[in-house]
Amino acid sequence: MSDVPGAVGTAAQAARLRVDWPACRARGLCAELLPEVVSVDEWGYPVVERPVPRRLLALAAEAADACPHRALRLLDPPHPTAPTYGGSRT
Repeated sequence: MSDVPGAVGTAAQAARLRVDWPACRARGLCAELLPEVVSVDEWGYPVVERPVPRRLLALAAEAADACPHRALRLLDPPHPTAPTYGGSRT
């Protein structure tokens, strides 16, 4: 599903945020900058709720750049023609 009307895409093709748990110090800045995607648990650690919608990519990149311990990374979506390795080989 896409955030742009008429655009083709699925959640599997969306950009995602990844937390480097050993580096994270639970400051919560990512959740403040991107509450549409990131919340915090009872200890203050980030919980990434869903893939990053296209309309929020710039904010997600800003949140990753603002992390004081570089514990948040924005992963690009896979290229639509990239091979997938989940199937059987013939």
